[in-house]
Amino acid sequence: MRHLPVLLIFLHLWVLTVSAQTGGPPQDMIVEYDGIPFMPYSKGITENSLVVSPEIARMRPSQVILLKKKLLWCLELFSRHSLFNPLNGLRVTFTGNILPPEVRGDKERWIPLRFDTEIFTTLARDSQPVWEPFPDARVTLYFNHPEKLVGTPVINEIFAEPRQTGTFFNHPLLDRISVPNRIVVMKNHSLPLFEPVSREDFLLTLISYFQASIEKEENKKPHLGVLSEKPEKEDPRETELKKFSQDLEKIRKVDPELAEKLMQAYLSAGIASPEKENAQSGSARVDLNIVLNSWREAVRKLKAEMNAMSPMERKSQAWWSNNEESNVSGLTPSGYSGSRPLVRLNKNLIDRTRPSSSIQLIVIEWSMIPGTEFEETGGYNLAFSKLSQLSQQEKLWEEVFRMLEPKDEM
Repeated sequence: MRHLPVLLIFLHLWVLTVSAQTGGPPQDMIVEYDGIPFMPYSKGITENSLVVSPEIARMRPSQVILLKKKLLWCLELFSRHSLFNPLNGLRVTFTGNILPPEVRGDKERWIPLRFDTEIFTTLARDSQPVWEPFPDARVTLYFNHPEKLVGTPVINEIFAEPRQTGTFFNHPLLDRISVPNRIVVMKNHSLPLFEPVSREDFLLTLISYFQASIEKEENKKPHLGVLSEKPEKEDPRETELKKFSQDLEKIRKVDPELAEKLMQAYLSAGIASPEKENAQSGSARVDLNIVLNSWREAVRKLKAEMNAMSPMERKSQAWWSNNEESNVSGLTPSGYSGSRPLVRLNKNLIDRTRPSSSIQLIVIEWSMIPGTEFEETGGYNLAFSKLSQLSQQEKLWEEVFRMLEPKDEM
């Protein structure tokens, strides 16, 4: 028995020697990480695909041919990179997508593109490799797609201005505040990405929104007492609640306190129980007067807030916080802690006089929270480790940057 430790050491060395001679651990080896079985040594899989919106293929065939070439070039650049060849323990999909044209009003603006690199960690189930339906890590290139520069709007097309957190090979790295993923921005001109929104502009937008909501509900009000003789597929109370919830979420971004009051008014107005429906005509509906009066009060307060401002204050850029409780609008003093300046997208970021195939703006979105890095390589972090390695491939990204077509200063 005293020779057993020595034998175990020799056995361990023999296993290591065999593994080295045979090229490492077996591909079907299963490793548990946080209780989840993985197959980190299994042969990796890569898949390429190209998707074209049918409507754009019919409308702009000549432009689509040029755009296809650009996406195929991306497929070639990424899928053949040494980072993905060879590949172990991962499935990686490369997908190019020609999206429907951007339309504002009755005018087509441009054709955006999207190129996804999605990384799936190889799991084990019944000793076979499997993958989740959604990627564990992802990087997406958006071409001529300005809307990807911003997060969720505060109201209409007004946004909290993204914050620059660093640079990515001399291009700005941004935090979009209301959405988690970091982005990198590349453009071929010196125009600013955003246009400032004044305090007056923001207040007028809010007032217009509330007044439109009031008018819409008032126009529906005469019809509230009419009961349908035919059974409906969906309970009208459910439809009403869904609509109310959608409107409430928009208001909550601007004034959480008002949204809470509206919800309390909604609940206190009550919905009749089934046994009382026949006895109380119309009691199954919310008393919209309570909601409408709350909105009217919001309009009154917003107008009072604007009237209290000097002409200079009205024209100054708006700073906003969703935690501001001293007013209805959420406006704060400039530079106030926890607030951000309000902006609109610069409408001239894409030159509409140039061909649709001209790449003028690139937004790279990483499924990584701004300011974080991924260094672990176990479990699901295999995918993030690969994503982190991809972010360091300077020559590859230089090739991507060259897709921007040179342009004279505007």
